[in-house]
Amino acid sequence: MEPLSVINLCEQYFFDADELLLCNWILNKTNATNLYIKLRETYYKGPIEEDWLRNYHDIMFFRFFRIQKSTFLNLLNVVLENDNHKLMRKKYHGGNLPIPPEKALLTFLTHMATQESLLSIGQRFGIVPSTAMNIVNALLYIMLKIKKKYIFWPRTDEEVEHVINGFTHYPNVLGAIDGSQIDIKVVPHTQHDSYVNRYLRHSINAMVISTAEKILTYVFIGFPGSAHDSRVFSNSTFVQNIATHGSQFYFPNEECHILGDSAFPLKMWMMTPYKRRPALNRIERQHNYHLSADRVVVEHIFARIKGRFRRVIFINTYSISKAIEITTAACVLHNFCYMNKDQWEDELYEDVNVQEFIAEDNDEETRRAQLKRNQIARELLNNV
Repeated sequence: MEPLSVINLCEQYFFDADELLLCNWILNKTNATNLYIKLRETYYKGPIEEDWLRNYHDIMFFRFFRIQKSTFLNLLNVVLENDNHKLMRKKYHGGNLPIPPEKALLTFLTHMATQESLLSIGQRFGIVPSTAMNIVNALLYIMLKIKKKYIFWPRTDEEVEHVINGFTHYPNVLGAIDGSQIDIKVVPHTQHDSYVNRYLRHSINAMVISTAEKILTYVFIGFPGSAHDSRVFSNSTFVQNIATHGSQFYFPNEECHILGDSAFPLKMWMMTPYKRRPALNRIERQHNYHLSADRVVVEHIFARIKGRFRRVIFINTYSISKAIEITTAACVLHNFCYMNKDQWEDELYEDVNVQEFIAEDNDEETRRAQLKRNQIARELLNNV
């Protein structure tokens, strides 16, 4: 039976006069050949996103994609410059047209900025989920490739001076360190227990060092969620490089250091607060105040990253390596945005880390670090 004869039959038995007028109007506007729809054409395609960059107001673009238009264009240029495998610039060999780089980058940013599924993102951009997945994987590869260009330790005298000048309460600070939990799906049974954190959720650890300008200079991501910050730190490449090459690998002299909380060990190159006890003296209280005032910046880093790139609130994957890649990409995007003066103020509430006080060792290095901290504490009190 021809499709139109079926509709005519429905008109005779199921439509009243008003509905019949509406049906005839629709039929007059519709070509009968459109009733024969191919299978791949049944997939719903959303709005034409190629016009978003031009038509969306700057504020709406920022709300949807979490970056400003100017930052997007800069990021697009960086992506294309580092796309040596032409993952974003495939030649046309027949069939469906290749995805334009602008569209691919918008797809990736939507994936990073939301918790939407690939199916939902594909519907928004008019692509199938498998294409959306290929785009995400290609952009993750490029983000990892450019990581060292945007997450790097200050090396030159100018860079060191700039970072130190950013910390206004504590002297000679090259960064502040802290850790966070990145929730993931349950991992394979053989690794289950090691990834269960103190909140009984499956997670990986992410440890970062930040400047006062909220620029990340070091990231260590992927250690099992059950591990405490001190254990993550001791297994990090930061500590391993110092053990192999000495503290001069990161610090130009013994006066420079990073700031940690009480969960981290006291070192010549890392100052921590005086341990809480029934009564801290005035010098110790003043020291802890100044240290916390400069270190607070890193405590908000992951709240901002999770607030901006909501994919890292919960990474819906069974692959630990994929979770590490996504978290690293979020850190790269965070730095890229801040380096382009594209800041994000909204923070996502995070569970407060329970600080487990680490007993200070009684070795020679720790005693030297204690003397250094005492000297800094006296100088801070004298400068009040």
